[in-house]
Amino acid sequence: MGLLVTVVIWALFVAMALWVPFGRGALGFVVFILTMTCNEIPLILLVVFVASVAATLTDVPPEDGPLTAVALGLAVLVVLGLVWLQVRARSVRPAFEAALTTGLGPAWRTRIPSGSARPLRRAVLWMSGILLPFQRHRRTVERVRDVPYAAGGRAHLLDIYRRKDRRTGQQPVVIHLHSGGFVSGGKSRESVALLNQLADHGWFGVSANYTLRSAGAFPESLIDTKRVIAWVRAHSREHGTDPVRIYLVGASAGGHLAISAALTAQTPRFQPGFEDADTSVAGAVALYGYLGARSSDPASAPAQLVRPDAPPMLIVQGSTDTALPSDEARTVADSLRSVSESPVVYVELPDTQHSFDFFASVRSRLAADAIESFLDWTRSQG
Repeated sequence: MGLLVTVVIWALFVAMALWVPFGRGALGFVVFILTMTCNEIPLILLVVFVASVAATLTDVPPEDGPLTAVALGLAVLVVLGLVWLQVRARSVRPAFEAALTTGLGPAWRTRIPSGSARPLRRAVLWMSGILLPFQRHRRTVERVRDVPYAAGGRAHLLDIYRRKDRRTGQQPVVIHLHSGGFVSGGKSRESVALLNQLADHGWFGVSANYTLRSAGAFPESLIDTKRVIAWVRAHSREHGTDPVRIYLVGASAGGHLAISAALTAQTPRFQPGFEDADTSVAGAVALYGYLGARSSDPASAPAQLVRPDAPPMLIVQGSTDTALPSDEARTVADSLRSVSESPVVYVELPDTQHSFDFFASVRSRLAADAIESFLDWTRSQG
C-alpha cells in the first residue's frame, strides 16, 4: 500500500505539470508552486522517483501483489511523463526564432557582427541543463558581491558578474532585476545562467536589489532601478563599461521595473535628487513580467508609459504561466508596437511556467541563448 501511495502522489504532481488544472488566481499560483520543479528539472526528479520506488519495493509484503502491479504500471507512466516534460523544453528555441524573425525581420541574424551571437551547441546546452541545473557560477566568471549603489543598506546592494580575464574595450552592460511581487526576492535568485553566460561572452553583468514591501511602494522601487542605471553610468570608466549600451532584464516584478524604467528616462519625478543623471537604456527584456498597474497612479502601469522613442523591447511569457497569465504582457506588447519606432518582440514559450529561469535548466539555457542574440542584435544597431 505504501508503494501505491508514493506512486500516486508522484503521478499527481506530474499530471498537474502536463495538464494544468487551474490557469489563474490563487489556485493557479498553487499550481505554479507545485509544478515549477517538475517542469524545469524532471530528469533529476526521475532519479529521485526511481530511487524512492526501489526503496519502497523492499518493504512490500507478498499479499500486496495486485496493488504492487498497479503501482508499478503507474510508475512507468510517471517515468514517461517526466521524460516528456524534459523533451518538450525543445520548443523554446523555435518559439524564440519565430518571434525574433517576426519582430526583427527575416535577415536579423545577418545583421549581428560575426562572433557576437554565439548560440551554444545544442548537445552541450542540453547536457549542461540536464546534468548541471543547479550551476550558479562559471569558472571563467567572477562575481563581486554586495556593492552599494546608494545609501540604505541591503536594499541598495548589487552584485557584479564579469570575466576573470578582463577584456580590453568597453563592455556592454546588462542590469538584472529580480522577481518577488515587490515584497520578496533578491539579487542572487533568478537568471543566474543568463548573467554567467553574458559575462563569459564579455558583458558586464549587474544584479541589483531594490526596496521591497511598503517601503518600496510605487514609485520607490522604480527610483531604485534608476539609481542602479545612474550608478553604472557613473562608474563606466572605473569598470571599463560602455556608458551607452546599457540594457535592462527583469523577471516578474523586475520585468515591470525594466519596462517602466526604459520608458521613463530623464523623468524628474522618478529621479529625485539625481534629476540630471542620464537614466536612458538601449533596450529592455521582461521575463514572465507583471506588467499591470501597481497603484491608482496611471504612471504605475507600463501600458500608460509607451512612447515613440522607446528602446527595443523583448517580452517573454510562458504559455502555461499560472502565476501571471499572459494577458497584461500581450496588452503592453501591443501598446508598445502601436507607438514605438523601435522593434518590440513578444514571445510566448510553449509549456512554460512562471520562474522558468530559477534553475540553470535546459529551458533556462535555451532562453539565455535567445536573449543574448536579441541583445547582440540590438547592440549592433547603434
